[in-house]
Amino acid sequence: MRLSILSKLLILLTDGLFSFFLFQIFAGLIAYFYYIPDFQGCLVTWISYYIISYLIWRRTFGQCFFNAGIVDDGKGRSFLLRLILRESTSSLPAVMLLLFGWNYLSPIRVLAVILICSVLAIFRKKIFKISIERIGRRSLLDEKHSIRRFTAIFLSLMVLASTIRIINTMATNDGWFLKERPLYAVPRQSSRSVKKYVDFLKENKTDINDYIFGLFDRYDHVILCERHHKDMTQYDMIYNLVTDSQFVDGVGTVFTEVGCVDARDAYKAFVDKDFSTDEEVERNLASFMTLNQSVHLLWPNTNWFNFLKKMYYFNHGKDKKVDILFSDRNWLDRSELDYRDSIMADNIISTLRADSLQKSLIIMNYRHAYLTPGNCGYYISRAFPGKVANVMINFGGVSTLAMLSGKEMPLPTHYGKWDVAFEQLEDSDCAFDFEGSPFGDDDFDHFVLPWNPVCALRYKDMFTGFIHYKAPTEHYFCYGYNHIFDLDNEKRLRVREAELEGYSLDYWKEYLKDGIQRQEGVDVYFEYGLFANRIYFMACMLAFIVLGIIALISHIRVSSIRKANK
Repeated sequence: MRLSILSKLLILLTDGLFSFFLFQIFAGLIAYFYYIPDFQGCLVTWISYYIISYLIWRRTFGQCFFNAGIVDDGKGRSFLLRLILRESTSSLPAVMLLLFGWNYLSPIRVLAVILICSVLAIFRKKIFKISIERIGRRSLLDEKHSIRRFTAIFLSLMVLASTIRIINTMATNDGWFLKERPLYAVPRQSSRSVKKYVDFLKENKTDINDYIFGLFDRYDHVILCERHHKDMTQYDMIYNLVTDSQFVDGVGTVFTEVGCVDARDAYKAFVDKDFSTDEEVERNLASFMTLNQSVHLLWPNTNWFNFLKKMYYFNHGKDKKVDILFSDRNWLDRSELDYRDSIMADNIISTLRADSLQKSLIIMNYRHAYLTPGNCGYYISRAFPGKVANVMINFGGVSTLAMLSGKEMPLPTHYGKWDVAFEQLEDSDCAFDFEGSPFGDDDFDHFVLPWNPVCALRYKDMFTGFIHYKAPTEHYFCYGYNHIFDLDNEKRLRVREAELEGYSLDYWKEYLKDGIQRQEGVDVYFEYGLFANRIYFMACMLAFIVLGIIALISHIRVSSIRKANK
């Protein structure tokens, strides 16, 4: 007997939820030794659950309630092989895994998977000679036992999975984090599972400044890969680096992505000018910044304002200054925006050659620092072959699961594995080369979209070295600075607003009406935890809904059997 569409849907939901809770149990039990990513782990568990259930019981848990199971039309020949091929190529979890379970979502591979899986799905019964059908009818007693057994097993599994998940979450997260952000806390890597990373760090970590100066012994130009542009703590580290006497005497030049190349002289004039008060410094700097935009209408990030202000005080009145050289263009005309990386690189390269500069530090935000084709770092490395290094500052990746749901949010690097490793150190602020490290051997999952080809590479293929400065829970972001909307500044921004489509100055005025706005990094870096917990909660709610529907169906069946027996 064939199953109805409603029955098939309920079976699919039931087995999907059953596998989801099974995965939580399995992942929690082995978490001390090995961490399994949620997305791929759930799908592999689901496929394995299908195969094992069919081999042992000839039916899944969901099919039991509907008294259905597999029918083998192949007369037992090569049943195991046919079953494995069927579930690993044409089942829903298999298709999802083949499509999205990769670090790099290759368009060619996705199209090939869709084509092959579509053919296998259409001719599934003929190819594998296996079908799912209803097998007979139940008696009144069997029907009552069925719903009780179904409910008991399903609820027990859900309770056990939730208990293990809670215990694992509490065991792998800091007490402060559990208290301050309980809804963001999810199971993480155990300290045991990152032992090789910790062992490497204990033997090879170097002071950040010493590491960068060591790179300058081997290379002429070092590119720092920023985190979020708005992160505050990274600019504390950068300021500490560029004001070190070794940097002042041996390098002395900093190129920045932020800022227009034609505003370099204006900033030098600002640095050379005497001001009577700190407020006067801030007012003049705010005025300079409204004239020194690049891609956006307004660059409201507090860290950039603070950095330029501190560099003013560091450089002012000195004969030997640290030159801050902007590299971007004022993009009122967007016709060449696609070539922005090559234009920034050309501005840097031409300055290095024209001024005969031997060394430089170059600050670029994430992908612009890559040495792969199309990025600013690539063009610089080609101009100075073998003389360019790039260094990543600890940040995060992108969640594929969140991307599939339409959200772009940071995901802790390798599902938090790196963060847990650094948490084992008394002083986690350090740096090291990726080459020869377990970190460098990890797949590249930096903050890039999953269809970017670089996702197929490893970290040592993308960066020379790595800086860990402050744990993610210590990061914070700030927007705004004093005098940002002074009358003259607003007039200039209104003129710029009229020339740029899609930007609103009123949005920023409303957002910054109460002054500088602060956002804790924990609310950004660990948003994925909140997202994952919502998914788990929704899965539990869906499980209760499925149980309710199943109970209703069982009640209708019992009533029908009783009427038929009268």
